[in-house]
Amino acid sequence: MEKEPSVSKPQIAMVIDPWFHPFNGTVVSTRRFVTALKTRFDFRMLIAEGADDPSNEQCIGFVPLRIPGINFILDRMKAPLALPNRKRLQQVIADADLLHVQFPFFLGHGAIAEARRQAKPVVMSFHVQPENILSNLGISSVWLTSMLYKFFVWRFYSRADRVIAPSQFAADLLYVAGLKKPVSVLSNGVTEAFFLQRDPPAKAPPYHVVSVGRLANEKQQPQLLRAVAASKHSKDIRLTLAGTGPQQAKLAALADQLGVNAKIGRVSDERLKVLYQTAHLFVQTSAVELEGMSVLEAMAAGCPVLVNKSSTSAVPEFVTAEEATYAMNDVSELTRKLDAMLDSQSIRAAAAEANREIARGRHHANSAELLAQIYTDVLSAADGLP
Repeated sequence: MEKEPSVSKPQIAMVIDPWFHPFNGTVVSTRRFVTALKTRFDFRMLIAEGADDPSNEQCIGFVPLRIPGINFILDRMKAPLALPNRKRLQQVIADADLLHVQFPFFLGHGAIAEARRQAKPVVMSFHVQPENILSNLGISSVWLTSMLYKFFVWRFYSRADRVIAPSQFAADLLYVAGLKKPVSVLSNGVTEAFFLQRDPPAKAPPYHVVSVGRLANEKQQPQLLRAVAASKHSKDIRLTLAGTGPQQAKLAALADQLGVNAKIGRVSDERLKVLYQTAHLFVQTSAVELEGMSVLEAMAAGCPVLVNKSSTSAVPEFVTAEEATYAMNDVSELTRKLDAMLDSQSIRAAAAEANREIARGRHHANSAELLAQIYTDVLSAADGLP
């Protein structure tokens, strides 16, 4: 009996510059999707490295950007950017069935241009808010923010066959900036590994408060340090700020100045899960979020949360309880809500149960299936299939 010929998997060329720097939510999310779909699609990662990784044929390296002054900021953010090489892109895109761009920068721009020359379909994800970029440059300008949104729509999202956003909030930002084509809302999703058995925190102090995120300006961790310092429980709070970033040294200095008992820095994935399982409260102060992966992970583990009700964040889309939100950038209200949460075990227990159900609605398995369907639909449309 003759063996049936194997059917080759569609090849996806994925632009993800900082692939080997998994300190960024976009990189973490992309790695999870690639792992979930690797049996159905053949991924090639277009990354910011000087050369291909000989131990991993999946990765295709492009020379990183090197500009004095700019690279200082990129290095602190652990977010290298790659420069396009047309000859190399011609070969990569020729071998691919579909291009998926995660970052709207130089390599993504060159890859889209090459995909269009070769009539290959393009999927573009919205992961980078102009507010993120400008905040890390120390710039605050409504006009410049608006112009950057319009530029991204013009040069990236309007040229894609399908646009993906991680929340309805994110999709609406693109529409306001002038995008005319439909946007598929696809949550980054919470993997099953974060739906943990909750370890009931001790009823008596000390209270363990946790916050997770890149240590950068837009994440606004100083708000939490000041709220803890002003709390009536300040002497009984053990704070963990889990993450890395350019503000780490400044945050440590501020904690010392305020007399806050804080551990600040990167933690392992296993330690992160333990923090979610055992914390009395998770607090998120970020002003800029297109979804809020760390909040969803904490919720999946049954952790009560308290979040910034920022107008430039998607988190209030799924965290709506009055006791779980504080007015945008209002440190005094954050302090009051923090104390109220720590004072009431019953409020925390009810929030923990509700949070699990909300996180279940954004399970990663569902998101992976939806992404696979998007790929299939875009490939079928490119082939002229119904």
